[in-house]
Amino acid sequence: MKKKFNASYDPDGDILTIYESSKQVKESIEVSEDLIIDMDKNKQLVNLELIDAYKFLHTLNKEISKKALMEMSEVELEVKNYRNYLIITLEFTYNNKIIKEKLPAFINSDFKSPLIASTAA
Repeated sequence: MKKKFNASYDPDGDILTIYESSKQVKESIEVSEDLIIDMDKNKQLVNLELIDAYKFLHTLNKEISKKALMEMSEVELEVKNYRNYLIITLEFTYNNKIIKEKLPAFINSDFKSPLIASTAA
């Protein structure tokens, strides 16, 4: 899935929120202490909240500045499923340049290992 989302950045809290205002959230998944994603009833990503956004994204890509985050109003997200992992790539334009950054892959919360499922029975 590759889709455009709205974005807002709070420089005081260093929080980047990427959202689709027309969709309703069914569940929130705390991927890590710095990343929360919201899914709709069809298990599609509708919101993403990144805490310590500048610190994190600037560590991954030196071209991502606080100014770039403050000027970001739209971002394209590409979400890929690979086995039991979700891989999210952010893409936005800043100073007439396309900036693309892949977030670290994380385990899809719906995945249940057959080994774990068989021992739970």
